[in-house]
Amino acid sequence: MADPDELLDVYDAAGAWRGVKGRAAVHRDGDWHRCFHLWVLSGDAVLLQRRAVHKASWPGKLDATAAGHVGAGEAVDAGGAREVLEELGVAYPPGALVPVGVVAIEDTSGGLVNREFQHVHVVEDPRPLEAWEAWDRHELDGLVRMALGDFAALVGGAGSRPADAWDGERVSRVVVAAGEVLPARYLPGLPAVLRGVARGERDLQL
Repeated sequence: MADPDELLDVYDAAGAWRGVKGRAAVHRDGDWHRCFHLWVLSGDAVLLQRRAVHKASWPGKLDATAAGHVGAGEAVDAGGAREVLEELGVAYPPGALVPVGVVAIEDTSGGLVNREFQHVHVVEDPRPLEAWEAWDRHELDGLVRMALGDFAALVGGAGSRPADAWDGERVSRVVVAAGEVLPARYLPGLPAVLRGVARGERDLQL
C-alpha cells in the first residue's frame, strides 16, 4: 500500500534537486519526482501488471510490469530493485535491467498533480506465466502476457488485442481494450525498444 508519508526527492523541471517532501505533499503540490518503470520482455511478448481494483489511482488498469517511486536519497537502480522485489517477488542480478530512457510526464487525472521523471528499464525473463508465483496479491490482481506485435498495435491505436491473463491460479485467454492500458507518452515507441533489447542491443533510448 502506498505510504503518504514516504519521503521523495523533489526537483525542478530541469532536474535540479530542490529538497525532500512526503509523497502526499509531492502530489498535492505538483512537485517533480522520480519513478521507476520496468517492462519484462518474455520471449516475443511483454508482461503487464493488472493493478488491484482497490487502488486509489488507476484501479484495475494495466501498467508496466513493475512501477513505483524512487525514495529520497535512493539511487534509481536501488529503488527499482526494491520495487521489483516488492511487486513481483524477483531479485534480478546487477546489470540485468537495461535502462532505455528517462521520460518527463505531467498528469492531472485522478485528482492528483503528477509530475514525474520516469526512469524506464527493460529486462528479459522468458519464464511462462504460471512460473510467476511471488507477485504481491495486494498490489496486483495479476499479470497479462501480450505478443509484441499485438502490444505494438494496441499502443499504436488499435481498439483491442488478445492476450493471456494469469491470476495466480489459472491462465485464461482475454481481449485487452486500449483503454485498459494506463497511458504513458512513451508507449508508442516502446515496442521497437523491446525488440531491440531482444536482439541484444543495449544502447536504446525511447
